[in-house]
Amino acid sequence: MRRSRTGALGLVAALALGVTACTASHYEQVSCEGTYRQSIFILAAEAVPSATFIPCIEPLPAGWTYAGSEVGSGLVRFWLDSDRVGKRAIEVTMSADCDLAGSVEVPPGNGPIGLRLYEGSGMNHPDETVLYYVFPGGCVTSRLSFTRSSAPSIFDEADRLLGFTPRSVYTEGVQNDEGLTLCGADAPPCPG
Repeated sequence: MRRSRTGALGLVAALALGVTACTASHYEQVSCEGTYRQSIFILAAEAVPSATFIPCIEPLPAGWTYAGSEVGSGLVRFWLDSDRVGKRAIEVTMSADCDLAGSVEVPPGNGPIGLRLYEGSGMNHPDETVLYYVFPGGCVTSRLSFTRSSAPSIFDEADRLLGFTPRSVYTEGVQNDEGLTLCGADAPPCPG
């Protein structure tokens, strides 16, 4: 028996668009562990369908808390608070692309293959750090409210918090669990 994909996909799309600018601090942490069933990631995959990776957070050390998120058409954002450097100490934003003007490419560290990392110049905001993670179909901007020189140990800790999950994890999960196609990158062709 075949499910009605049009109605189900319409519901998923309505949810993705309907939460535009809705702050949701009650969501569970956007953890990289066990992600394919977390609705926030499915909404993220719908919001930026070209993105081949979805940002997530590695296990949080003491002093860090997941503080909220917003998801809308073309944009995903979540932020973390720190007991040492304050509210919205890290703000992570995913979109289809980003403006890299004035940034410099740096080694990506332990990121997935295909990920390129750029660091902002700091000229406009000398008291913060802006990192751009660029990959096929998307860009994640990580804005830290501090710099390596102003908070070296916290910077090193923060540098290990952001992770990435292939979008295919969600497309396969939705297909296997619901029999639906999560349209976009790493998905089979969508109807219409």
